[in-house]
Amino acid sequence: MSGNARRTDKIAKLPNVVAVVASSASPSLMLEPRPAAWRRKIGLCFGATVFIAVLSGLVIWRNEQDGFHQFRGGNYDASFKTFTRHAASGDSAAINFIGIHYYLGVAVDRDYIVAAQWFERAARSDNADAQRNLGVLYWRGWGVPRDNVKAYGWLYQATSLGNHGAREYLKAVNQLITPNQTLQARRWIAAQLR
Repeated sequence: MSGNARRTDKIAKLPNVVAVVASSASPSLMLEPRPAAWRRKIGLCFGATVFIAVLSGLVIWRNEQDGFHQFRGGNYDASFKTFTRHAASGDSAAINFIGIHYYLGVAVDRDYIVAAQWFERAARSDNADAQRNLGVLYWRGWGVPRDNVKAYGWLYQATSLGNHGAREYLKAVNQLITPNQTLQARRWIAAQLR
């Protein structure tokens, strides 16, 4: 048996490769993946990639939820820090929760003016919860001048985005303004959100 034949036999016995010998004056050896083994490797790599992506997504989702869990668990200092970090990237839910911290006076001093500023920032990003919160502040005159037309406008917008909690407030404010003012409030809120 010649040297090239022995080398080809040894390589051909390897589990994941097929040897191809080129016919020329100086024979060379080329390795090609076996089709079945290649598909298995690709499948394993794809499966591992999907697993890592899903796991990463769960970790990111868990981290996104930490502020809510911290807040509901009474860890207000940690939730305030978490929401502040997320608010920096424009997360309207986090911005609303910072307003809630100021509204309630948890982890920070109670300040309705600052709460209204955070609520308005989130409300302008179409956050229905913040729109409801800001509408309530206008209705009560806490942190902002009392203005039932603006209260109606924000509560109307929150209701139109599906915030069920805003409906009861909207009914109460609707009793305090005229039909013409409701139309005025709807036009005003539409102009605010353009």
